[in-house]
Amino acid sequence: MRKLMILLLILFIVVITGCSHKAGTLTPEEKKVTVQQGGQLKYGSLNEPNTLNPLISNLLATAEVGKLVFSGLVVTGDKGEWVPDLAVDVPTTVNGGVAADGRTVTYRLRQGVTWHDGTPFTAADVKFTWQYIMNQKVNVVSRDGYDRISSIETPDKYTVVVKFREYYAPYLTLFGTILPKHKLENVGDLNKDPFNRAPIGTGPFKFREWQVAEALIFEANPAYYRGKPVLDSIVYKIVPEQSLLLTQLKTGELDVVSNIAFSNLEQVKTIDGIRTVIEPTMVWEHMDFNLDNVLFQDLRVRQAIAAAIDRQAIVANVLKGVAVPAYGDQSPLSWAYNPMQQPPTRDVNIARELLAQAGWTPGPDGIMTKENKKLAFALAIPNGNRQREQTAQKIVEQLKEVGIAVEVRPVDTQLFFSDILKNRQFEAAIYAWVAGVDPDNLNLWHSRKIPGRGNDGQNYSGWRNPEIDKLTELGTKTVDVTARKDIYFRIQDIIREDCPVVPLYFRGNIDAVKVTVANYQTNPTPAGNLWNAWQWGFTAAK
Repeated sequence: MRKLMILLLILFIVVITGCSHKAGTLTPEEKKVTVQQGGQLKYGSLNEPNTLNPLISNLLATAEVGKLVFSGLVVTGDKGEWVPDLAVDVPTTVNGGVAADGRTVTYRLRQGVTWHDGTPFTAADVKFTWQYIMNQKVNVVSRDGYDRISSIETPDKYTVVVKFREYYAPYLTLFGTILPKHKLENVGDLNKDPFNRAPIGTGPFKFREWQVAEALIFEANPAYYRGKPVLDSIVYKIVPEQSLLLTQLKTGELDVVSNIAFSNLEQVKTIDGIRTVIEPTMVWEHMDFNLDNVLFQDLRVRQAIAAAIDRQAIVANVLKGVAVPAYGDQSPLSWAYNPMQQPPTRDVNIARELLAQAGWTPGPDGIMTKENKKLAFALAIPNGNRQREQTAQKIVEQLKEVGIAVEVRPVDTQLFFSDILKNRQFEAAIYAWVAGVDPDNLNLWHSRKIPGRGNDGQNYSGWRNPEIDKLTELGTKTVDVTARKDIYFRIQDIIREDCPVVPLYFRGNIDAVKVTVANYQTNPTPAGNLWNAWQWGFTAAK
């Protein structure tokens, strides 16, 4: 999660949130469109991949183009749900793919799938991918989860049996990229092999050419198991400046640009022939309290602050409606989100009543006082993000109405994450997390994940709650999905009750797409929007 957070700060320093129509849902008009076969689509990106092997890079650009070349056993769909890819189905306890104790997961593989060079894909490739990831000489991004696998058996060419040392709840997040054994098993230095810049996969497009600092070109894979892609080719153009991206949109040189800066939204809306696609994501902005601070050790003060903050006003006035208010740590796109939870609304009277119960009374200047001390605190934020700065100022205004004085303190972004948060040198802080595809947030909430004293976690608030400790541990050990969902529902309730943080809103993503591009669907996960590029095409001329 930390790597994803840092990556997001580097690549998404602008705040972009909201939705135009439901992710992945085609309008009646779109369903009637006739799509022509063939054509070349130009996709604009601010960033160039550093490799085309997703297992050894955490760059979004690499993840994006990786979706063109490679396949996984299971992948996430347009609503964040798990769907089969190289596997025939998603293994669960219901269909017998997951053992009762959760420690054995069986994947049944598709038959007839081939690598781009024509070699058949088999279970041996899946086992090799695990061995590749666990090879200490390979600079993979993460071995989390894979290191809990004790063995992988391949009883036949199309069956993979994964055996874990202990139950690993987010088992479906593993094997999102499968590598070809026949191309890599005899390679000396896997980090430097030419494969990483000119790979073959089982995905819908074949790598053709890399024009450094300019573009990467991919051509349709006619043997793709879902059928040949609609497009003949995709050009992933590297355009390092947002202004140049917009210029090329205007001149028609680009067909799709993802991750448009929030500040450019209105400008993009004025470009003829371009539609904006604004979809929710799983990135949530929130305000943390440092619970070691005496002021915030009083639950009534935390609850008063939460009651005084108007999320809807922030979304409407700061983000111009392009956001989704957050009421917990799970995105509305997650299967663990509780749709029945009551959204908290701003209530100034309740906030003032809570402060009065805590012994705070209005001073001459309207700021609450207690024992000759004002109710005031500093709010740290990483600098360089205009929307976050405006959000912080809006919170200052809202809390002042109930007699709370807040001073916003912008901090250098690198210093903020490497020191201020890590060493918990703040009173309150606003920043963002990337919610994972799996709802496990033990690293954020468990008391042993409070940084310091030998602990390496991200419970920066310093939240200590015995029930949360038990629930977060239980959530990672519970095999039954329904029972596990109940656990995360309860965690969401406790977050609202105990207020270690104040969830503010879930960000979104702004894309600019030519009106002639058909079947463009975003994906709420951090893997980019090329996930269904095999379906993209251009509308037929009328």
